[in-house]
Amino acid sequence: MKINSWLTDDEIAKSKTITRNNSNRTRRHHYVPQMYLRRWTTESTKTVRFTEISTHVSELKDPDSIAYEENFYQIAADDIDLDAHPDLWFETHMSRIENAAARWLRSLDGLPDGRLTDPNLRANLAVFVALQGLRTPRQRASQLDIGDRIEQYGARTILDNPIALALVCAANGIQYDPSSHNQILETMLASEPISQEAKPVAIDSAIGIWRRAIAPHLTERSWWLVSSTEPLLTCDEPVVLVGKPGQSREYVRRYYTTPLILFPVGPHRLLVLTDSNQPLTRPFSLDATETSAVNLEIAANCFEFVYERADTNIAANISVPDRPETNPTAETFWQEVNTPTRWLGSLSAPEWPLQRWTQEHQR
Repeated sequence: MKINSWLTDDEIAKSKTITRNNSNRTRRHHYVPQMYLRRWTTESTKTVRFTEISTHVSELKDPDSIAYEENFYQIAADDIDLDAHPDLWFETHMSRIENAAARWLRSLDGLPDGRLTDPNLRANLAVFVALQGLRTPRQRASQLDIGDRIEQYGARTILDNPIALALVCAANGIQYDPSSHNQILETMLASEPISQEAKPVAIDSAIGIWRRAIAPHLTERSWWLVSSTEPLLTCDEPVVLVGKPGQSREYVRRYYTTPLILFPVGPHRLLVLTDSNQPLTRPFSLDATETSAVNLEIAANCFEFVYERADTNIAANISVPDRPETNPTAETFWQEVNTPTRWLGSLSAPEWPLQRWTQEHQR
């Protein structure tokens, strides 16, 4: 499979060069791109409504002033060579991708509902959607927690298991061969991290997973455009993994095994990614009940905030449980790093949405 240029060493080197030659030090790092949130603004108002889902406190603000943390993507530590690795190169690289992604998303506006057939557009969107799924505060917290748990349990203890090592290989785009288990294990254990500090390691790990695993995986999925007459939300975790009837809702699903991946691209448009051999059936539009279920799923998936048009207030009527920090019953490394959802332990978890596309007869 051809590697998308945005994932290559050449483009990353270009971003590093741009960063070295740029005297501007951007401190406000948006984990939800401004250009993406502006798709929920109107000509009459340049603001979006953002709501803290736990309190329902809501405000109208410009996308520039929300969904950011200062220096969130700065990769800096005393043991990092800042000439070889300029501290803001990843922020630069994401900004370059976002500039291109604004065009990619606009191109969707002129396309009809149904299957997305342009392979170049799919490959580019895979880069953007995968990046958005891995750049968020929840994902950063998850990477930091994994680092802590590795320190607790020991890397060799965790990885010296065929199932565990195969999972880690898949996450890093490495082909696992049981006959080479020991060789792969020793190679992994001998690899030096970018730093001894936790934040650079967490960012570097997310970059690797994005480049070598998730973006290539999304490229291989089938992509579909779906519309809705009722307005859609988005959130600070807008890549939403959806299961099928009978699958647990208590833990965040995995990219490789989830039947559907949802990504809102506007207040009335949704990207739906399916398994490569799973077509969607008509109609490629959501009725009011389906839109409501998708909005609930988006709200439940958020880390803290949901976003919508200024002239709507959908989030005011959505209630979801608080997000659990940890799994209180975890006893092993893999249980501890299995991210719980808001439905952990809930007796009132809703059914998965869009079951007309995930029922067994559709697979």
